[in-house]
Amino acid sequence: MELSDNELVKQINNGNQQAFTELIQRYQHKVYNSTYRILGNHEDALDMAQESFIRVYKSIGKFKGNSSFSTWLFRITTNICRDELRKRQRNLKTDSFSQAKDQKKTLKNLEEIDNPEKITMSNELNATIQKKIDQLPSKQKTVFVLREFEGLSYKEIAEVLEISIGTVKSRLSRARIVMREDLYKIIENGGLK
Repeated sequence: MELSDNELVKQINNGNQQAFTELIQRYQHKVYNSTYRILGNHEDALDMAQESFIRVYKSIGKFKGNSSFSTWLFRITTNICRDELRKRQRNLKTDSFSQAKDQKKTLKNLEEIDNPEKITMSNELNATIQKKIDQLPSKQKTVFVLREFEGLSYKEIAEVLEISIGTVKSRLSRARIVMREDLYKIIENGGLK
């Protein structure tokens, strides 16, 4: 029988290291996907996902259970990504070099796709979508990723970001409009190049 997140947290607080390993296994893909969509870079996403779990481990005793564990985890992850984006902005202001983007896009089930044309189109579409997400203002990007890629509810996003549900809806609406307009322009201009 699978233990709930809260039961695993109790076991961790009682010194059970295996319970923490189980929590990592349960959330590692979601945390990585969130960091990747927010930061747009594989290496940074791996680093920030790892940092998220390190911070969770260090502060697990502070988790009170007032929200779900996943909400608490995504709040930590989102804050780490925000800090990284702020650091990048500072570096861009003081340094004329911008970080290179990781061009490798991984497909989760690549082996299931046996048509090279489909693989190419899928890679191009993923790259285009990620590029458009990267261009969103960070507040809109974070809300968009948490809703569209992680499937969090408006209430959960509001808790993670510590903003009102109305602000969540507003930021998400603006992000969706920009994404929709940009993708329509691509389609109208003959699709992906």
